Amino acid sequence: MRQFETKVENCLIKLEYSEQTKNIFLTRFEIHKSLSSEKYQDLFIKSVLDLLVEENCKVVPTCPIVVAFFKKHRSEYKHLLPAGITI
Repeated sequence: MRQFETKVENCLIKLEYSEQTKNIFLTRFEIHKSLSSEKYQDLFIKSVLDLLVEENCKVVPTCPIVVAFFKKHRSEYKHLLPAGITI
């Protein structure tokens, strides 16, 4: 398993993923309970998705937190979903 990660206020935020061809499966999101505000979640997920846009990847969110982010920001990121995947 691979992961994107960052530290905020000395606490780790990470998003685990697996890769198949050009599809990135976002599988597990972890954030320290002291940082569990939606602000930190959204900023981190947005930065990961923006990076994946630059890399021309398609994204399959399987983690509930990332699925919720996609639903909230559908118009911005629906182009990242592979054909046949809807959220």
